[in-house]
Amino acid sequence: MVKSPWILITRTMFFFIQLFVFATLVNKLTVGLNLGFNYFDFYSVGAVVSTITSIAFIIGADLFEEEELGLLDYLLSLPFGHSLFVFGRALGGAVRALIYCAPMMLLVAYLDGSFTPVAILGSYVVLFLLAIGISGLSITLAMVIRNENRFDVVIAMAELATVRVSAAIYPLYYIPQAIQPVAAYSPVTSASDLIRLLVLGTSTSLDATVELALFVAIFFGLGSAFLFRKLEGGRFE
Repeated sequence: MVKSPWILITRTMFFFIQLFVFATLVNKLTVGLNLGFNYFDFYSVGAVVSTITSIAFIIGADLFEEEELGLLDYLLSLPFGHSLFVFGRALGGAVRALIYCAPMMLLVAYLDGSFTPVAILGSYVVLFLLAIGISGLSITLAMVIRNENRFDVVIAMAELATVRVSAAIYPLYYIPQAIQPVAAYSPVTSASDLIRLLVLGTSTSLDATVELALFVAIFFGLGSAFLFRKLEGGRFE
């Protein structure tokens, strides 16, 4: 975060544009349409979730940088298991993303009228779990893809898919029917629904919690598996 301040600046500008320009304008357009919800409140939560998703993906690029510096091979030579290494890197990526997005979540909770300790702490837990899962996904892709330029393209597409094919910024029933089944099971949708439950008091099912937990477990396991393959065969042969 310190050595790449441009990431902080661009992501922060994008968040405020989403919140105070796009969400505000669309909310004014929906006045009188009887949607049954306030679009600004709905979108404000999605803006935080999409931002932390974007930040959590950066951890994969860090692994490529560590490989170039020789640091990754040194870390993998230390006497601890590859699962612990993946957990540590995913945890580090999640902590970085949460530190970055914590003030944004505070702002959104205040604007949405839910500035309570329970709502804020619960939202942080959900954001943290999502960031761990996204970091695990990014680590998995970094271990599978050998070329850094190709990785940049794939990670950009993965970020686009996880955010846009979800109910983070649009209600699920307004998403095209062809992608609704995918969006319904997106971890970004699950995180958004859980935070809206905490902050806005909207209803959601227990499935959202289960789906988010499964996402974290699956990509933690995949990251460990592909890292083990690197240990045996080498990713940059």
